[in-house]
Amino acid sequence: MSADFRSDNTHGCSPEILEAIARASAGTQTSYGGDEYTASVRRRCSEIFETEVDVFPVVSGTAGNSLAIAALTPPWGAVFCHEDAHIQRDECGAPEFFSGGAKLIPIAGAGGKLHPEDVADAIRTVKQSKRTAVPACISITNATEAGTVYSAAEMQALRSDLRIHLDGARFANAVAATGASPADLTWRAGVDLLTFGATKNGALAAEAIVVFDKSLAEELALRHHRSGHRISKMRFISAQLDAYLTDDLWLRNARHANAMAQRLARGLETIRPVEANVLFTRFSPQQAAALRERGFLFADWPIFGDDAYRLVTAFDTTEA
Repeated sequence: MSADFRSDNTHGCSPEILEAIARASAGTQTSYGGDEYTASVRRRCSEIFETEVDVFPVVSGTAGNSLAIAALTPPWGAVFCHEDAHIQRDECGAPEFFSGGAKLIPIAGAGGKLHPEDVADAIRTVKQSKRTAVPACISITNATEAGTVYSAAEMQALRSDLRIHLDGARFANAVAATGASPADLTWRAGVDLLTFGATKNGALAAEAIVVFDKSLAEELALRHHRSGHRISKMRFISAQLDAYLTDDLWLRNARHANAMAQRLARGLETIRPVEANVLFTRFSPQQAAALRERGFLFADWPIFGDDAYRLVTAFDTTEA
């Protein structure tokens, strides 16, 4: 048998989204985002988030995060994030590059989360230095790289006088896990820009920058184009997002992935409680080798020790 738990990135595409891509290929559409699919995504996001928003489709989360942060942060600005955030560990300096040199300020935090007192201390330290950078924005990840989830109350507690970016690569999993409304987890908690993920949850290659502060839309439009992410056949990205948001596919996929993580956790001793679709456990070297020989795939996670591993479930992980 074979079961791939390395990441939700290793899985395929939801049939509904593949069908939407095929439909989008029929006939012609206006290019560069003037198509009917992009307009539909904007309408659907406005409905889901209970406020009028602008939407900029992109093909990767790194692009979404970097362009959003660049719109919130001057080149001399400081971006406060968790020390394990994707923008800090996995994006090859892209946020710094697209912002023209903004400085990431990593902050430690239990459970992969930022905590208000720690963020306040970090901001105060940078302000007092006067030579590090100018505090500009906070980047929060929900669900976190540790698989934990911020509640609406925890998001509210992180509000400050700084701009807020939300890395929502697994935002659907966070909404499914908390039961909170998308609005309560974003703009009602002070979020200015959301990188709304779909690729990890059943899309082929599609993310969206959702703009809650409309004053940022004009600059983002320019950055979107200048960076090369305003692709000519945008309809193929937007068709994925449109299908993703139709009939709650995004939430159905996320609920299934979360449920499969809970099912998996019932048979394992986990290092921390499982909240979304990511779990951490320990195997002896013999157990790990035997499982891999039988076709089970999972990631080494040395941050918790040499015997620690991360397992991620997806929208199409089966109960078997």
